[in-house]
Amino acid sequence: MLLKSNFPHLLARIVECVECKHACLEKGLCVFAEEEMRDVVALSSRIFSKDVDTTLQLRYELFTKINAEIAVRATLATVGLQGIADLVEDEVEDILLVPGRPIYVTKRSGKFKTSKTADGATIKSLLKLAQMKGIELTTANPSFRYGLRFGKMRMRVSLDLPPIVPNPQAYIRIHRSKITLRQLVESGFLTREQLAEIFVALKEGRHIVVAGPPGSGKTTLLAALDDVIPGNLQRVYIDEADELEEDPDKNQIKIRDVNKARQIYASLNRNIDLVFIGELQYEDHFHAFKTATEMGLQTFATMHSATVEEALRRLERYTEVKNTAIVQLAKRYGAVIERRVVEIYVK
Repeated sequence: MLLKSNFPHLLARIVECVECKHACLEKGLCVFAEEEMRDVVALSSRIFSKDVDTTLQLRYELFTKINAEIAVRATLATVGLQGIADLVEDEVEDILLVPGRPIYVTKRSGKFKTSKTADGATIKSLLKLAQMKGIELTTANPSFRYGLRFGKMRMRVSLDLPPIVPNPQAYIRIHRSKITLRQLVESGFLTREQLAEIFVALKEGRHIVVAGPPGSGKTTLLAALDDVIPGNLQRVYIDEADELEEDPDKNQIKIRDVNKARQIYASLNRNIDLVFIGELQYEDHFHAFKTATEMGLQTFATMHSATVEEALRRLERYTEVKNTAIVQLAKRYGAVIERRVVEIYVK
């Protein structure tokens, strides 16, 4: 640990490294001794950009210049998430955090109990990030989610608060890279025939609902479909978790608002072609889907369901299902977790 009197000099070196664009190590601008790194991480937590995600990206790029091997861990440490850093680095897909209980994780090979115990400090850090994202933490909003992103890392954080649970707890879904439709076909996630059927539905202007159990690949498939839609078409993403990539080659508007229906109406002034609603979870989400489809906007969404019949029942509680394709996914446990498209329903 350095003396506090040395902090201004160290902070100045950190800022020089942040601002450096090329050959930073060769210039000696991003060279820090091992004993300095704890203080580098602490001081980097005081460097901010315009919002949470750009701040994380700025810090991640800083640590990548210093030592790419510690970049993810150090970035998470700047927001108090060092307690789960080793899990994030270990190709884990999901992390369940219930304070005082063992941390459970999901990998491609299955679900496992770790030797680590969830602590309140990590939950508090996740709650602080939610506040920085502008989310109200009240008993009227006891269950919510948001996204974090830096580098290739995409994290969807779902938090439950009292009164629906005794104590705050969190579930984190991790995506590390975008997967293409070609890769999904090659992996056996869907067949070429199923892909052709989905393409027909897209070209006919049908609404697309990707349904399946948690962790079955719904967002992965939706993001891959977004990539094959012509980039010039104006699309609006209304998703508080912000799970779909920003892409300079796409005509995009991104809105992180839990009031999806209100944003559908607002989108009429934006001359949009497509709307991505994200997950249909609560009643107002289904009303937003109903509003968008009735306005003639080609609409894309995901939802939890085990079968097409269940997905239809949930949709039909709120709207007449027409001009819609439901792509049903399944997830099965074996030597590895198998995820695939099992049925495509078109109406």
